[in-house]
Amino acid sequence: MALSSTLAEGDSWGDMTHTSRFKIVLIVAIGLFLLAAVLMIIQGQQPTVSAPDTERDSAQSSAHQVQVLKVQRRDIRQSLTLPANISPWYQATLYGKVSGYVKWIGFDKGDVVKKGQLLAVLDAPEIEDQYKQADADYQIKRVTYERYLSVWQDNHDIIAKQDVDVAKAAAESAKHQRDSRRTLLDYTNVYAPFAGVITARFADPGALIQAATGSATQAAPLFTIMDMDSVRIYVNAPQEASQLAKPGLPVTMTAREWSDELHASITRTTEALDPSTRTLLVEIDVPNKDHRLQPGMFVNVALHLQQHPNALAVPPASIVPSKNGQEKSVFVVDAGKAKLVPVKTGIDDGLWVEVVEGLVGEEEVVVVGKSGLIDGQAVQSFPYNLPNGKAAKQKM
Repeated sequence: MALSSTLAEGDSWGDMTHTSRFKIVLIVAIGLFLLAAVLMIIQGQQPTVSAPDTERDSAQSSAHQVQVLKVQRRDIRQSLTLPANISPWYQATLYGKVSGYVKWIGFDKGDVVKKGQLLAVLDAPEIEDQYKQADADYQIKRVTYERYLSVWQDNHDIIAKQDVDVAKAAAESAKHQRDSRRTLLDYTNVYAPFAGVITARFADPGALIQAATGSATQAAPLFTIMDMDSVRIYVNAPQEASQLAKPGLPVTMTAREWSDELHASITRTTEALDPSTRTLLVEIDVPNKDHRLQPGMFVNVALHLQQHPNALAVPPASIVPSKNGQEKSVFVVDAGKAKLVPVKTGIDDGLWVEVVEGLVGEEEVVVVGKSGLIDGQAVQSFPYNLPNGKAAKQKM
C-alpha cells in the first residue's frame, strides 16, 4: 500500500524525492528476505536420504522377488479310483436235467429260498415208466439169483457155480439200471442248490422244458438264483498299479446314490494280467446281509496303493524339472540367495509331493517366482499362502 501510494503521488521515478526512493527499495528488500526464509523452511522439512539407505533401496529393487514356503511334514497317500462291478457270492441258472412239462412251480422273482428247497416239479411219464420197468427187471433177476444160490448151496451137483455167478451179475446189472432210472426220475424235481433269492423266472406251469444235457442255449431255463448275503466286487487294475494291488490293501467304495463311503480290503487277485487288456482282476469280498449292495451295480473303488505318514512334502509348484525330464530340483532361499538343490521325489497326491532325498525339513523352497531364477541369484522372499485344495484321486 505504501508503494502504491508513493507511486500515485508522482508521475515518474525521476520526479520522486530521495526519501520516496529509499522507502521503495526497503520494501522490496524485505519482501525478498521473507520469500527466501519461507523457501528455506519448506526445504528443511523434507527428509534427507543418506547414502547407505539409498544403496539398500537400490539393492532391494534389483533383487528377484519370490514367494517361499517352509518344507512340511504330511501324511501322503497315493490312491487310484477305478470303476467296479458287483456280483453275487453264488449265482446259478437252473435248467431241467430231463425233458418234461412244468407240473408245478412254487416261487417267483424276489422270493427267498433255502438250500434244498423244492422249487418246481416236471411231469415226465415216460421216465417214470422206464423206472418201473427197470425195477421189475431187477426184482425178477434178484429172485432168480437167490434161487440159484440156494440150490447150489444144497447140492453142488444140481447146478453149476458158473450159472450162479451169471445170475448174480445179471441181478447187479439190473439193480444199477434201476438206480439210473431212479436218478432220472428224481431230476423231475428241481431243488435250490443254495440259499438265496430268485432273481429271474423263465417258465410257467404247462411249459415244455427241454433237457439241458447238451447245449444250454437250446434249452429254456427255469430260474436264476443268487446268494446276496455276501458279494464279490471286481476291479480291473491297470498294469502300473498291479504290483501294489495285493490282498489286504485298503479300499474305499462310493456310489452316486450313497451318502457315505464303504471301507474294505482286497481279498484276492488273479496274480496274472489279462493279455488283451493288460489289467489285473482284483476281487473284494464284502458282507451284505442288508442287501445294500445289489448285483449289477456300478460303484467307484479307490485303491489306496501307498501311504507314507509324516513324510517331507513340498507343493508341486516348487518342483523344477530338468531339461531331460529325469531329474528334479527345488530352489531353496539361503541368506538372501536362491540355491538350486536336486531332490528325489516319491508320492504325488496332487496337493503335495513327497521328497525322499535332498531336503532335511528346515528349508524354505521357492513356490512362486521360479521363472528366470538362477542358482546363486539374490532374492527378496515373501511368505506363500497355499490355496485350499483336495488331494488328487486318479481315475481310470
